[in-house]
Amino acid sequence: MLRSERMTFMDGPILDLYKTAFSDAERVPLENIHRAMGKGAFLDAYSDEGRFIGFIFGFIDGDKLFFIYFATVPEVRGQGYGAQILKDFRQRYQDKRSFLVTEPKDSGAEDYIMRVRRQNYYIRNGCTETGIKLLSDDVWFDAMFIQGTLSEEEMVKVVTLYEDIHNGRA
Repeated sequence: MLRSERMTFMDGPILDLYKTAFSDAERVPLENIHRAMGKGAFLDAYSDEGRFIGFIFGFIDGDKLFFIYFATVPEVRGQGYGAQILKDFRQRYQDKRSFLVTEPKDSGAEDYIMRVRRQNYYIRNGCTETGIKLLSDDVWFDAMFIQGTLSEEEMVKVVTLYEDIHNGRA
């Protein structure tokens, strides 16, 4: 049975997965993540029968939610756990308008195929492409809606607030 637990610190298997699942451009320093936790950021770890499956790290600002990091351990990919976690996420945060960002489908990128797969995965699981590009920590990303919709201005404000907090400017 899939179970989630709110975490207060990123370490152990969550930290290991964070380091392997995201590129250098996508990752922020661990101290920045910890700085943001308790100031709008949250970390939910998922397990099945005591075995760590994956995590979600996000940031809430009122009725808006920035879905920042989501990963499952490689051994369980393709077994439906990601879809279950996204379903749980939507139920848990049903009162939030939520969005995520992914690396753009740049055909010149070394990991182009992975970028396309990642965006297609989210589309298969009910996310919607927005056609909006967002700058996050000096890197451009494609924005997708998870549930509800937000204007580009609203998303920029949420991302900026998160960055100000995790970078120690707020």
